[in-house]
Amino acid sequence: MKKGHPGGLYTLFFTEMWERFSYYGMRALLILYMTRQILYGDSQAYGIYAAYGALVYATPFIGGVIADQLLGYRKAIILGAVLMAIGHFLMAIESSVFFYGALAFLIIGNGFFKPNISSMVGGLYKPEDPRRDGGFTIFYMGINLGAFLAPLACGLLGELLGWHYGFGLAGVGMVLGLIVFIKGQHRFEATNGAPPNPEKLYKMLIPGINRERLIYLGTFILTPLIGLLVWNYHLMTYILTPFAVVVFLGILAMSFSFEKIERERVWVILILAFFSITFWAFFEQAGSSITLFTDNNVNREVLGFEVPTSVFQSVNPLFIIIFAPIFASLWVALGKRNKEPNTTIKFALGIIQLGLGFGVFVLGAQMAGPTGMVALVFLLFGYLLHTTGELCISPVGLSMVTKLSPTRIVSMVMGAWFLSFAMAQHVGGIIASLTSTAQYMETGITYEPETTFSGKDEFAIRTYFVEADNGITDTIYSQPMSIIVDVMADSPEKTAPTPQTFYVRRAVKPGEQISVDLRIPYLDPTGRLTEIHIEPEAKYGSFEKIGDTLIYESLSMEELSGYTIDETTEAPSQADNPVIELRDTILYTMQDTRRPETTDQVALIITVSDKDVFTPEPLRSSVEFAVQRSTALRTSFNTFNVLHNFSIAHGQDMGIEIVQEPANGFAHTGSMLNPFVGPSKTIHIYSNVFYYLFLISLGVGIVVFLMTPLLRKWMHGIN
Repeated sequence: MKKGHPGGLYTLFFTEMWERFSYYGMRALLILYMTRQILYGDSQAYGIYAAYGALVYATPFIGGVIADQLLGYRKAIILGAVLMAIGHFLMAIESSVFFYGALAFLIIGNGFFKPNISSMVGGLYKPEDPRRDGGFTIFYMGINLGAFLAPLACGLLGELLGWHYGFGLAGVGMVLGLIVFIKGQHRFEATNGAPPNPEKLYKMLIPGINRERLIYLGTFILTPLIGLLVWNYHLMTYILTPFAVVVFLGILAMSFSFEKIERERVWVILILAFFSITFWAFFEQAGSSITLFTDNNVNREVLGFEVPTSVFQSVNPLFIIIFAPIFASLWVALGKRNKEPNTTIKFALGIIQLGLGFGVFVLGAQMAGPTGMVALVFLLFGYLLHTTGELCISPVGLSMVTKLSPTRIVSMVMGAWFLSFAMAQHVGGIIASLTSTAQYMETGITYEPETTFSGKDEFAIRTYFVEADNGITDTIYSQPMSIIVDVMADSPEKTAPTPQTFYVRRAVKPGEQISVDLRIPYLDPTGRLTEIHIEPEAKYGSFEKIGDTLIYESLSMEELSGYTIDETTEAPSQADNPVIELRDTILYTMQDTRRPETTDQVALIITVSDKDVFTPEPLRSSVEFAVQRSTALRTSFNTFNVLHNFSIAHGQDMGIEIVQEPANGFAHTGSMLNPFVGPSKTIHIYSNVFYYLFLISLGVGIVVFLMTPLLRKWMHGIN
């Protein structure tokens, strides 16, 4: 047995593989499902994703303590697997209530499963067994085999056929993992994972309820509360952070009662847990900001086929499968020569490589063409560096916790180690929000045709805004506009007309003055990446440009007395309206300073009128879209930008209301990007954030290098 690994390792390998298949299958779809199907803005999606990720890694601390003190690892793993299977199958039901309930089951289930299966791996080896690191590396390959297969299977099913198929397959994976574990328990030593005190666990507290049943009952009672917490993800700052501080301070205080060697080893774990927050907060951008970066700004076309975004979640685990054996062999070879880097050096190397990966993303963004699309090779190379960094930290970190922790609290410390991942997820959500395009979102329309319907479908919408005056609010509506949808059997080449000119609409009274900010956030997300070139011409007034502000002064009432109607054809004629209503058009161009060939044309429409109220106006009577037909397997879920087809003189934020439902489908309102915020705009947002992650990673890696002598001393010979 000393030459090979214990048979129980392979049971745990396949159990973890299927559990990770389910987890990463759901994760590959989660951010895309929220932004494409539910139509959350990416800021809200990042918040929910971060809250889910944080709680997924926070609950293992509680699950680890319960397993250590009462339940035992085996029962905890089975309970966690059952709860997660329920969660995955609930995700297959398209309902917001089931959505948050599913996330809650997954969070609680992971709390019981994750720390205890890692602890069982550690229990297969004695503390000084030289096979331990290799065993954890093999176990880690199981994690990544599941993570590699999941996006290819669940991701493709979810994106190409329907979200519920992808989530349902993730649930099947979890059930398979549960079966493998139950069938393979005979391979473990009797004491590995058994309840520490069976009499205490089975003792009746009240008739029919012992501690074991109370734990099971409590998990189901807790589920709605966790679901509400994910829904109110803003509360995580006020709950998770104090909880993490209390846990780490508690372990620190506990360490002072240990003897010197144990105490200092616990300190090493706490310090490296702090630095791991930086690593994982940046690394976990893969599931949030890097996913949307891939979706929005990476050229995913390979041999004429556009690879679905979720598939790229397989890149990191594929690299792990390829390079994990190489790294394992490298550490062994260096160890034989007494040149293997210790754990802290590996941590520093991992953080620096992570930073270099973000540097590759930034380089790709700088080399993107006028369309703002990054070559696929930069995404793959960046992922490669993230993977090599991960291999320096993650399997080594798990092994370090089991080696350095006092045996009596190993699951508690393992839970605290995962709690650092929870904080990383929370911090990662804050970082991802810096790439958010939420400020560039507007209300749009979603349309889903009935199954097998083909032909023309039609519904009508109108826009509105709420006007407040001296505490009195009034809702102002536009006239309806028809949406005509051509439902085709095959995928249409063009689904909707694309606007070429960005319209800014403002109003001014005769003889009065207004100022207009010409630097439009939609066209210049960072506020400093374009130059403004204006054509100095106005018909019904005069203007001057001061910096980025245009000061416009209209002609007086007497000077405008010869005009009674709008001379343009952009809006319905006001010929029967006795008031003055004229439109001045001032054209200007916003030119990208980094890519001078990229320009946006802007038309500033200034309405000169003595009207008191301006209603939104449809610029055309109808708009036509083309979509693909739904089938029994594939849902045709479509999103349409429509607000640019309406005009409002004061530029207020407008909402959309459906006033006539489609006869052969389902229409809803939701959030989506303004049509002018394409890849050439979002590339600036992503590259700026990734640049700072690159710099911070390098700095943190250097700090860890400098601390290596002290940490190595506290490890007392354990590397």
